[in-house]
Amino acid sequence: MKLFFLTLSFLLSINLYAAELIQAGSLNVTLAAPKKVEKVPMGSYLGTYTYPAAHRFTISAYVDGFISEIAVKPFANVKKGQKLFVIQSPKLLDLQSDYIATLIELEFHQKEIDRLKPLAEKGVVASKRYTEAKNMYDQLKASVRLKQNLLRSYGLSQAALNKVTSQHKAYPSLVINAPANATVSSIEVQVGTFIHQGATLAKLVDTTECHFEIDLPWQLAATLKQGDMLYSHNSSFSIFAMSPEIDAVSQTRSIDLHEKESCNAQGGASVNVTFYRKTEAWMVPSSALVGTENGYAVFVAAEGGFRSVPVTLLAQLEGKNFISAPLNESDRIAVSSVLALKSAAEGAEE
Repeated sequence: MKLFFLTLSFLLSINLYAAELIQAGSLNVTLAAPKKVEKVPMGSYLGTYTYPAAHRFTISAYVDGFISEIAVKPFANVKKGQKLFVIQSPKLLDLQSDYIATLIELEFHQKEIDRLKPLAEKGVVASKRYTEAKNMYDQLKASVRLKQNLLRSYGLSQAALNKVTSQHKAYPSLVINAPANATVSSIEVQVGTFIHQGATLAKLVDTTECHFEIDLPWQLAATLKQGDMLYSHNSSFSIFAMSPEIDAVSQTRSIDLHEKESCNAQGGASVNVTFYRKTEAWMVPSSALVGTENGYAVFVAAEGGFRSVPVTLLAQLEGKNFISAPLNESDRIAVSSVLALKSAAEGAEE
C-alpha cells in the first residue's frame, strides 16, 4: 500500500511539472520576475494589551477585623513581602488564645508523661495511668497542629506563629504583605473600616510582562501554532496561546501573543499593529495568481510556451501576493492574460 501511494505521488508530480507546455498563441502575455523575500506581511490588526492572570493579584482579608493601617498608596510600586495592611482582629485574638491554652495543656501533659513513664516501668504507678496520660498528650499534640494550620489559614505568617508559640502571647494584629513585586492598581478600604473575611482590600498588577490579544481570520490562524514568532516594526511576539474555537459571527480565532520587549505598562490599551512572519517566500503581482480546483497556480514562461506551477498563497497586501512555490529568480511568470492561459491549459487537458 505504501509503495502504491509513493508511485501515485510520483505520477502526480510528473503530471504537475512535466505536463505539456501551454501554448500562448496570439496572446500578448506580460512577464515579471518573482522577487525573493524573507518577510511575509500578515496585515494590520487591532489588539489589546493585557496583563496575564498570573500577574494580577487581589489582596483579600483573611479574617474579620478593623483596618488599623494602610502602609501603601494607590499606584505605588511594592516589593514582594512589603507590608500593605494591618488588621486588628478580635477573632484572631480568640483563636490565638485558644491555641495558647491548648499549647500550655500540651506542655503540662508532656511533663506528666515524662514523670509517669519511669514510675510505670518500675511498677510504682499503674501502667494504665501512664497510658491515659500518653493518649491525652497525643490528642493535644494533634489539636495543636490543627490549630496551627487554622491560624495560618487566617493569614498568620509562620514567623508570627513561631512568636506566639514561643512567647505564649496573643497578637491581635494581622500584617498583610505583598505577594510579589507589583504596582498597586487600587485600594478598596479605608483606615478604621470593619471588613469581613474575604473582602477585597486592594488589587495589584505586575506590569513587567505584557500579552497582546488579537483576532485573526481562522484561515490565517490555521497556518500558525503555539510558539511561532510574529514581528512588528519595533517588537517581536511569540504565540502564547490560541483559542480552541472559531467565533461563529466574525469567523476569527483569538490569539494571545507574548511580547518579548516591555510593553511599557500599556495594559488595557488598544492599538493597531502590522505583523509579518520571517519566512522565505516569493512576492509576485496579484494578477499572476489564478485559482484552481486545488488552490492557486502561476504560469512560468518556458521555451515554447508556459508551464503551470501550483503555489501556496501565504498573504495578500496592496496588490502583491506572497507565495510559497518551486521558483527561481531567473523565472519569468505571466502577469497578464492569466485567465486565458488557464483556459488553454484546461482545454489541453481535455
